Amino acid sequence: MVDSVVKKLLPLAIGWWLCFHHVTAEYYSSVEQMRQLLKLEDSLIASLGHYIKLHEQKIEFLTRQRDLLAKELKEGQKHEIAYVSNPVSAFLLANRLVTEWERLRVFMDLDVGAKLQNNTAMPTSEDVLGVAEAMARLQDIYQLDARQMASGKLLDRKLGRQLKTAECYEIGNKLSSTGNHRYALGWLRESLRLWTTESPGVSKVEVMNGLSYVLAQLGEYEEALDFTNKVLKLQPDNQLALKSKEPIAKWIEYKKQHGLPPPPPQANYGHYPSLCRGDYQRPAKEMAHLRCRYEHSRTPFLRIAPLKLEEMSHDPFIVVYHEVISTKEIDTILQISKPLLHRSMVGDSQKKEVSKTRTSNNGWLDDGMHAVVRRISMRTGDMTDLAMSAAEQLQVGNYGVGGHYLPHHDYAVPEEGKQAYPDVGKGNRIATVMYYLSDVDIGGATVFPEIGVGVFPRKGSAIFWYNLHANGTTDRRTLHGACPVLVGSKWVANKWIHEHGQEFRRPCPLNPEG
Repeated sequence: MVDSVVKKLLPLAIGWWLCFHHVTAEYYSSVEQMRQLLKLEDSLIASLGHYIKLHEQKIEFLTRQRDLLAKELKEGQKHEIAYVSNPVSAFLLANRLVTEWERLRVFMDLDVGAKLQNNTAMPTSEDVLGVAEAMARLQDIYQLDARQMASGKLLDRKLGRQLKTAECYEIGNKLSSTGNHRYALGWLRESLRLWTTESPGVSKVEVMNGLSYVLAQLGEYEEALDFTNKVLKLQPDNQLALKSKEPIAKWIEYKKQHGLPPPPPQANYGHYPSLCRGDYQRPAKEMAHLRCRYEHSRTPFLRIAPLKLEEMSHDPFIVVYHEVISTKEIDTILQISKPLLHRSMVGDSQKKEVSKTRTSNNGWLDDGMHAVVRRISMRTGDMTDLAMSAAEQLQVGNYGVGGHYLPHHDYAVPEEGKQAYPDVGKGNRIATVMYYLSDVDIGGATVFPEIGVGVFPRKGSAIFWYNLHANGTTDRRTLHGACPVLVGSKWVANKWIHEHGQEFRRPCPLNPEG
């Protein structure tokens, strides 16, 4: 509809421009010439009628588009966090803003009438691809099926509507372009399953060409060739199918003779996926000695205001403090930090870079910025009995769609002769305290795959662990990761504490290996 209206409107607009800007005849010098003006006005009135008709068609089209977009927006506004954190609806939202709204803007700009006014930076194709990668990550960790996701379900919870054929195709296409062919295959199969002759936005040939390409990338050449042949049966002159048929046939022959090369090795993070899903069960003998208790002995203050403590592991030492930060304090922290957020980086101060292993935004808060920030530093000291003079600023982070941080250590392993965290200058990170500033509907756990410990976010709680042994050596068992957020918005605040000044707070044991 857009194309047909544009094709009619553009020549007409040019024609009007010619009529009003290229008049060279002296009509007044001849009655016969003046008589021609009657014919000219008749022609202009006819053109004006045609112009009005095209505008009516344009208004009808824009009205339909507005109603469709408004309906989708209304659904999103009912539960904003659930909508924008749901990977499917988040993808559709970003894709609409990158593609649909750009087409509408171009369509509207063809005329001299009203134009779209927007002071906010629009998302880009990079945002769409980022959401697609997040979707593949979530499907991988949480074992999500494309067909179930397309029906609006995530882990048997109904969170959205049934997707259309073109939407499934678009998701599969974007997953394919990011190299996630395994998950693209499921979405393209679902697109083909849903396709009917009345499906708008994508042809059956496009879907089957997409399937042929993805299957070939996965080494399933026989089925890829089958789809290519089906395309050529429907469209014998389809150029994409014609170009791909011979290479696929050659690969089939190669596969028969030599087999397929071994797949590239995949990173192994042990129990990370099963801990994220909550599937992993720790042995009973490990759980038997863990307790929930009041902590009142670390500092004198805790004698009058003990903290609720849940033991997660004795060795390495990992505990969760419950109800240690109030909703009012959290609201203040979020209000201060939101204007300071920027894309999270990985690496030390000498080499920081954006990485796909960590998808979140963060900002740093100094104690001098607000009384609440100072209060949290003091509370961290009470929780850990460590000197806050060696602590970094409070880092507030918000995870994005499918936001995660792959397993890593908080301590640094510097090159020989160099110190850890030279910009801080206070030694290595001896301990970590992470405050949970929000609940998360599904996902977002903090897990320790080496020891099988998983902690799911609970607003107001904080997790505390030592990164180093008491003798100052690194504890590799503290490998930990942030699981992908499936639904919800995950806010955390990290307080990293360094070695210097802790000599009398956590003294070295007499046994140097202790």
